Amino acid sequence: MSKKAPIRDRVEASQKKRAAMVARLGCVPHSVLKLNRGALSRSMFCYQQERPDRRGGTAAYTASIANYGSEESEEAQRIREKEKIAGAGYSRNPSKDRMAASIMAAELVDFFARYYSAPGEVYVDPFMGQGVQLQVAWLLGIHYRGMDLSEDFFAYIEAVRDRLLAIAPDRKDPPEALVLNGDSRFLEGIPDGEGDFCFTSPPYWDIEWYGSEEEQLGTGQTYEDFLAGMEEVAVALRRKMKPGAFAVINVNDFRRGGDFYPYHADTISLFRRAGWKVHDIWIIEGLIGGLPKVFGVKSNTARIAPKVHEYGLVFRA
Repeated sequence: MSKKAPIRDRVEASQKKRAAMVARLGCVPHSVLKLNRGALSRSMFCYQQERPDRRGGTAAYTASIANYGSEESEEAQRIREKEKIAGAGYSRNPSKDRMAASIMAAELVDFFARYYSAPGEVYVDPFMGQGVQLQVAWLLGIHYRGMDLSEDFFAYIEAVRDRLLAIAPDRKDPPEALVLNGDSRFLEGIPDGEGDFCFTSPPYWDIEWYGSEEEQLGTGQTYEDFLAGMEEVAVALRRKMKPGAFAVINVNDFRRGGDFYPYHADTISLFRRAGWKVHDIWIIEGLIGGLPKVFGVKSNTARIAPKVHEYGLVFRA
């Protein structure tokens, strides 16, 4: 609308655009993005929250996915709580004493997929993790191409994919869901130049337990070697994307052995070396920070800022 148009018309047009954005994204976003885990995260099939002998899930889980965005029924919640094992068997690898892999917040994937992508586009994900990204993409009607090296995670995600496809006859034009077990430094099996969008959370060196495969990026590696492997992933990912495609990398800084590692800054550097352009940075609040708040006094006494945020680094191919 022209700036010469009456102020009333410009205000009305602005209000309509604002309402449309709120309807699509749930808010008018700002650079500090505040999110919480809610009904969408509770509706996800999750590797660490299902019994190893019950990976096929239940009708209640399937219903909660089919009714995307709605609150679970009391019966579904009861079944979920009964079958939850709070990560038993996956909470820590005793031989390496690493923490269990983090569970992705579905609300975070959902926001960035809605913001940077659209139904019918192709989502390329080099780190499928526990399958939350696949599920959110499917719910939004976005075609998914994912890879993960962990044989355990892959087997679980493949089962989740099959459950989603079992629901597909009830949907008009269900999206494609390609999941591959392989090395993310090569992304073999995903066509070059196909991707419109990527949202992923890469591994955190060797702090978390992703599997026993020797090819895991952090296994037995120095931090510098790990970053070199991550750069190979960034190069491979760029080949799979269309020119101008968006990639959002969800990372955070961390401490290990008393040393501080600026992982978000290092990720920016390695993506730039891989040929990506830095487009934007989001600060994400609300999804982490429980322990930093509880032990905030201890951290501050040591002159360390308790970390209650993480990053969404946005790049363009």
